[in-house]
Amino acid sequence: LLQPPAEQAARPGRPALTQHLLYTRPCKPPSGKEEAQARSSALPSLSLAMDSEYEISHVRKLQAQHAQMQEKTFTKWINNIFRLVLVGVRIQNLYTELSDGAHLLRLLELISGEALPTPSPGRLRVHFLENSSHALAFLRVPIPFIGPENIVDGDQSLILGLLWVIILRFQISHISLDRVLATEDRELSAAWLSAKEALLVWCQRKTVSYPNVNITDFSRSWSDGLGFNALLHAHRPDLLDYGSLSLDHPLHNLSSAFRVAEQELGIAQLLDPEDVAAPHPDERSIMTYVSLYYHYFSRLHQGQTAEWGKRPILLQLQETETLQSQYEQLAADLLYWIEEKQMQLEARDFPDSLPAMRQLLAAFASFHTQEKPPRLQQRGAIEALLLQLQTTLRAQNRRPFLPREGLGPADLARRWAELERAEASRSQAVQHRLLQLERLDSLARRFQCKAALRESFLNESEQMLDQARDSLTKPTTGEAATQRLSMLEARILPQEGRFQALGAYLMQVGRPLPVFCSSPNPSMALLTLRRGRLEQTLQLAQFLHSCEEEEAWLREHRQIMEKAALGRDLTQISTALQKHKVSAL
Repeated sequence: LLQPPAEQAARPGRPALTQHLLYTRPCKPPSGKEEAQARSSALPSLSLAMDSEYEISHVRKLQAQHAQMQEKTFTKWINNIFRLVLVGVRIQNLYTELSDGAHLLRLLELISGEALPTPSPGRLRVHFLENSSHALAFLRVPIPFIGPENIVDGDQSLILGLLWVIILRFQISHISLDRVLATEDRELSAAWLSAKEALLVWCQRKTVSYPNVNITDFSRSWSDGLGFNALLHAHRPDLLDYGSLSLDHPLHNLSSAFRVAEQELGIAQLLDPEDVAAPHPDERSIMTYVSLYYHYFSRLHQGQTAEWGKRPILLQLQETETLQSQYEQLAADLLYWIEEKQMQLEARDFPDSLPAMRQLLAAFASFHTQEKPPRLQQRGAIEALLLQLQTTLRAQNRRPFLPREGLGPADLARRWAELERAEASRSQAVQHRLLQLERLDSLARRFQCKAALRESFLNESEQMLDQARDSLTKPTTGEAATQRLSMLEARILPQEGRFQALGAYLMQVGRPLPVFCSSPNPSMALLTLRRGRLEQTLQLAQFLHSCEEEEAWLREHRQIMEKAALGRDLTQISTALQKHKVSAL
């Protein structure tokens, strides 16, 4: 009575479990035998579907537990590396604090001993992507599905995968004696298997004689805690009483082993007892922690300890003192250079000329590209030297080295950060000053061009004034000169604003105003003076012209009077007198 294949195919979007439970509507009620057969055929399919769903849910839950355990383990592993070199950095949230790429670059620089590019101080996404790209490029291993955007976006599973690659590369892969880490994915997997097998064989050889310890993997074999205690007791039997441990108290066994390893040997506690005591603890987390045991005891019993045991104690002390002196000398030299360069970068005595400012910009670029990178490498070498020194002292069961005040890694990091801030501020100040000088240079060129035009105008105006002064010979020419002065005044008045604009240019440049840019305009003052003199001269010319006319009239009438006849008798004389009176009127 299940749906026929044709009808099931018509509904491809339904889940398989739902399709198994869909019944067709029969044309007649089924008999009891048919109903029993239908139920017996449907129940096995339902049971299989429920089992599959349960397995998927269980796998997802187990994956979430492993991811949570890896997050805690990898976070503690990173903080342990930062703690060893005293950089003053502590990671709280693995996914958010690694998103900018700066801490990731710092981590790779410390564990590799190589100088990496300085993290970009910007807080934009493009800066985070740049830092993360530098970190991935440094690994020189193609990591599938992991790009800088995954780190910036805080992709949890991919970030955990990236950290596991880093741990495998710099901490676990060296355990393998006959294989090196390759660049291809296939060879990378083979190298991991080789390192895992070598570490597993080492654990089995060290714990083979201990009861209730059977190391076959890096998961459930460690849940009871006896494996960790057996490793500790095999190398340092004075640290714990293995016979007092019970298989029935896994949390106690784990806590005891972790506490002894951290307090007595300096091995950081990367795991929580509750996580390891779980039915299926994470394999990568336990491998990371067990590799710390391997490196410590391998260095103690197979490497450095054998060499140190053959040497006199005095020679050991001399060598460590040499390392300490070398560290402090390099740190002091770097700090002196930082202080000197910081003072130079904070100075703001910039030149006033544009060519000199461009030379200063070229010198600053040379500092950033040529002088600073070797000092960055020196800083990385100093931190690697300190890590080597601290590791050597820990292998000798001696106290960690504490540099003199002001020479610690935290001091170096703080002073380097101050240097980078001073460099960024210097860059902004130099760019601002260069733009300012370029703007002033442009204003100066415009001023020179306009000043030449204004000066030419003033010279022409003075020539016109001189011509007006020289042309005052008679009233008619004076009136023409007055008209020319009026026209000149009409030309000068609109130029007043242009002269003031020239003054504004000079004020921006910071130079004193010339005479022709002062107020009032000297041309207007000269024009006013010439106009007054012209008016006085014109009045004088008009007066002289009137005098000349009167003089001419007098000469004319004098000639008339001299030629007139006075008469011979009284009648003629009277008649002439009457004419004279009439002419006098």
